[in-house]
Amino acid sequence: MNTDSDIGRMHLNSPAVDAESKTNEEQPPQFDVRVSTDNMAAYLRIKPAYSGQAVTFEDVSGFLTQKGITYGICEKEVRSFCQDGKFYSEVICAKGIRPIDGTDGFIEYFFNTNTEYKPKEREDGTIDFRDLDMVKNIKKDVVLCKITPPGAGTDGTDVFGRVVPFVAGRFPVLPVGTNTVVSEDGLSLIAGVDGCIEYKKSVINVSDVFYVRGDVDSASGNINAIGSVVVQGDVREGFSVKAGKDISIRGMAEGALIEAQGTISISNGMNGMGKGTLKAGGNIVGKYFENAILISENDIYADILMNCRATAQGSIILKGRKASLIGGSYQAGQKIVVKNIGTSAYTTTSVAIQSKQLDDKLTIGKEGNNAEQLEQKRLQAQNELEDFQKRFADLTAQSPLNSKNDTGRENLIIKAALMKKIQLGEAVKAIEAKIQELKETRNELSDYKIVGSSIVYTGTKMTIGPFNININNDYSNTKFYAGPEGIVFAPVLPSDMP
Repeated sequence: MNTDSDIGRMHLNSPAVDAESKTNEEQPPQFDVRVSTDNMAAYLRIKPAYSGQAVTFEDVSGFLTQKGITYGICEKEVRSFCQDGKFYSEVICAKGIRPIDGTDGFIEYFFNTNTEYKPKEREDGTIDFRDLDMVKNIKKDVVLCKITPPGAGTDGTDVFGRVVPFVAGRFPVLPVGTNTVVSEDGLSLIAGVDGCIEYKKSVINVSDVFYVRGDVDSASGNINAIGSVVVQGDVREGFSVKAGKDISIRGMAEGALIEAQGTISISNGMNGMGKGTLKAGGNIVGKYFENAILISENDIYADILMNCRATAQGSIILKGRKASLIGGSYQAGQKIVVKNIGTSAYTTTSVAIQSKQLDDKLTIGKEGNNAEQLEQKRLQAQNELEDFQKRFADLTAQSPLNSKNDTGRENLIIKAALMKKIQLGEAVKAIEAKIQELKETRNELSDYKIVGSSIVYTGTKMTIGPFNININNDYSNTKFYAGPEGIVFAPVLPSDMP
């Protein structure tokens, strides 16, 4: 009798079952590949035709090749996947190489681009609240900034073997502005003039004038510029403005330090409070100066100078309604021209003309070289020359020069006499030249003068060269200058006024 198990076993071994098994074994596995959107990775799934079907790496490789996936085949992962037979999962079968993009270029600045001005710390650790480092000075031909070019990138390759180009880095643009120059290689920006740096909206300007839009005070700090400075407001007490060129102050200055290599111009003048100081390589110009120190290598121009100490290598010239020197001390190298010196209250006011040029001119008439002595020397030399000329004429008449009958001794005597005559003539000319120089010098001495076109009041102390006088009476419309023996008084002429 046959059992159920026997029937089943027989069924499995029947010719029909064997044929089906043979048919499945001949069918290949089903491959399914998925490629990422950027083509940088491929993922594989395998569906066997029957349970336990073997799949080799070579089977997979051939399939991938048919699909065009030829680069970055993950052999190790695929072989392991095939050996394990875990075909229900997905395996990465190919990886591309991503491109390495170039790095962006960048600009290196050689000055502080920060516009948040902070007080500077001193070496001892204390804070200088007046130094905010607002002005960024730069010399001509100095590099302002430099480009570091973009870094090179590397191309990539996708799973299909195609080149994936890298993205080049950004090449920055130089912030070219006014008075800047691009270097020959195009990588550097150079200052075209001496001046201060203005960095706004990614543009660099170099200006030879630095503008202070308001006052110089705690908000701006001290100003120190290589070029010129224009202050549109006032300069407050305790602060300083320094410039390599000119300084123009539209308002007034208090007890401050103002120092310029060029001209200082202050529209409303200065109340120096006893400490305010102006130092200029050029002129100092203003309306009113009080209790201030003024030092100019050229001229000082104002309407009123009151209780100041002023020194000008050139001249001090006051113009205006009052044009007065009141109190203080004032020294010029050539001339002081004003309306009034001192006051009716006899305020002590010192004025002086001092310069090497004046001293040299006064020296010319000294040490035996005054007019009378020179004239005596000239007459003496002239008489000596005339007397010698007569004797020389007699000598040559008795024994003409180069005569056939002259002896060697006579010839030498005549030549010596001729040389003596020439020397005496040169001596006369030299004395006459000194006399002319002395006359011209005396005329020029009046150029070194103090002019009071209105009143020079009692109480004025006056110095011109080595000579000093105290004014004990009021003088009207008078100029004072040095003569050979002292200070000379004379009326003011139109030519004396500027």
